[in-house]
Amino acid sequence: MIIGSGFGGSIPALRLAQNGKKVLVLEQGQAHAEKDLKQSYDPKYLVTINQVVPSDDYAVLYQSGMTLGGGSVVFAGLMNRAPSEVFQFVDSSGYKVWPDTVTRQAMDPYYAMVEQMMSVRQATWDEVPKTGGTFARMMDTMGLTCDRANYPYVNCRQCGYCEAGCIYGAKQDLMHNYIPQAQAAGAEFRTGCIAMAIMPATGGYSVQYMDPYRGGTSVQGTVVILAAGAIGSAAILLKSRQYLPQLSPQVGQNFNNNGDLILAFELPDGWPSVEYYKGRANAGVMTYAFWDEYRITIHTGTGPPGIFSGMNVHRPGELPWGLGFKQWAKEIYRSKFIGGVVIGLVTGEGYVYLSNDSPLVHFSPVTRSYTDYTNRVVSVGNAIAQANNAILLQTRTNGYEYASAHQLSTVRIGDDPLRSPADPYGQVRGYQGLFVSDSGSIPGGTGVNPALTIAANAERITDYIVNTW
Repeated sequence: MIIGSGFGGSIPALRLAQNGKKVLVLEQGQAHAEKDLKQSYDPKYLVTINQVVPSDDYAVLYQSGMTLGGGSVVFAGLMNRAPSEVFQFVDSSGYKVWPDTVTRQAMDPYYAMVEQMMSVRQATWDEVPKTGGTFARMMDTMGLTCDRANYPYVNCRQCGYCEAGCIYGAKQDLMHNYIPQAQAAGAEFRTGCIAMAIMPATGGYSVQYMDPYRGGTSVQGTVVILAAGAIGSAAILLKSRQYLPQLSPQVGQNFNNNGDLILAFELPDGWPSVEYYKGRANAGVMTYAFWDEYRITIHTGTGPPGIFSGMNVHRPGELPWGLGFKQWAKEIYRSKFIGGVVIGLVTGEGYVYLSNDSPLVHFSPVTRSYTDYTNRVVSVGNAIAQANNAILLQTRTNGYEYASAHQLSTVRIGDDPLRSPADPYGQVRGYQGLFVSDSGSIPGGTGVNPALTIAANAERITDYIVNTW
């Protein structure tokens, strides 16, 4: 029994079915073929393929894939391996978050498995849009390097709607590999099914869920794998606490946004047009130039003009609204605007909790450690701007936007039972046969976009399940 069909769910579905296990996958979203997807960032469309959970102050909306294939359908596509130092990260409390047995060397075989399955390869320079080339020039001006990132794309048309789902089938999401192969091996995927609770049953566990065709129902399995995402899996466990009283109080804690911060720049006159509206959502290049000193990576991307209002992008000291703001945004958007995502190692200080049986996220970036991290990132942004005669823009009304797509660590694996709700193989402590294999199991930031690490960790956990159960 698997709850969720993203990286953490479809990967174990295939491997278990290949080993002769009877597999049922429950997915809350619907199945969307390429003909069902749209080249649109209209919120009314996006909520049909994404689950949106607000922070408790409604300052941030956390989105995650809610469709067959989960986040693989709506992610921007970057799939780099995490640097070795990620697996040695010690948080601000002195805790080494990754288990000692999970190192980059231990993960490499599983990274390779995912890369082969999903046709991951390094982009060529010919595939890098002008946005990526401009970012490369900015790094070169500083005497620094960047390189092309790795992606699961075949015959990409650079339309820029990666996060709305690829209508051309160029992005090799799970609908192109793990899911059809799992179905061919006998795994069953049921869509529109909302998992409500997990409770012990004879020989395993019973999962209570709502089925759009059958109404309220339940199904029993020897092994249950939670793969509903960092927020979803934590919420299901929290709803099940009355049936699973030995659950760690750490369930839902340690929420980590992967250190994501949004930087943006207004470039000086005389530079070639950035054409920010063209190319893949992730523009193909990233830099590790600041990794050794700051433990951050930076990559650039493309986006629609709505980014100016959606993130309050504006010059420091000026208003992010009004006629003057609109005229300025119109002037720079096509040719002089460039944005970047900073990803870094931070301590997970947020948490997921239930309010009227619905999950909310409390993530306050004003904690001292996160504020210190933000200040370090902004110092890098200022250095980039100064070296390129550019202006570092603000991406919140007062400050810098922390991104909402990379949600980690709410049911994290680890060596210390007092700090990690799951053991190094994703098994929920106190409950044999109950596993978590999604982004919630990742115990800390990944230094890069987390998709490949989530997928590789799911392969690793499934390898353990196959050989143990």
